[in-house]
Amino acid sequence: MAKKVTIILPAGIAVWPKLDQVDVYQPTDKKGRPSGAAKRRFITRVKYNDEDRRKVDDFLKQCLKNFNLEDGKLPWKKDKKTGELTLEATSGENYRPPVFDAKNRKVPAKVIIGGGSTIKLDVTVNPYTGFGGGINLYINSVQLLDLKQRDGNRFEETEGFTCGGDDEDEADDSSTSRRFAVGSASPPPEHRVELKLPEPD
Repeated sequence: MAKKVTIILPAGIAVWPKLDQVDVYQPTDKKGRPSGAAKRRFITRVKYNDEDRRKVDDFLKQCLKNFNLEDGKLPWKKDKKTGELTLEATSGENYRPPVFDAKNRKVPAKVIIGGGSTIKLDVTVNPYTGFGGGINLYINSVQLLDLKQRDGNRFEETEGFTCGGDDEDEADDSSTSRRFAVGSASPPPEHRVELKLPEPD
């Protein structure tokens, strides 16, 4: 069998990336019951344009031939609803892949890569012979070309508590918060906000 190979793949769109924390996946049987040990890994899938997907697919098929695994599985994942193909790559739970920006500077660990970000993967192609054989991809490092982060705030600005201001206001707010946390079952009157619903038609 040929030696493992490493390659930097084309830029693509990250799909369901979990590169900042370990993803835990529990396999299940047809009845939804746990089956086997849970898989713990860093993981992402990548969506490519048609041209790059063909290039990556041709490369992976050539790897299968080199590994004498012509009928083996490839790490493409097909969406059951849309039929869209994405490429899956992982690394072990003890190896968080380093992330670099477009200028090859290390990205701080606190930066969370969200779905829709544009990334490149440096991967090792790993052959396996069990379960019918095939290849999977181990992530060595990630280059982040365009960052997308999930914005969970859908609220509109309104009157009430604000975080900031002068030191006196901050101290008062902090003191009030501590009193509420320790001795109250409901917020003090000055922190209550009346909920106004629209009148029915």
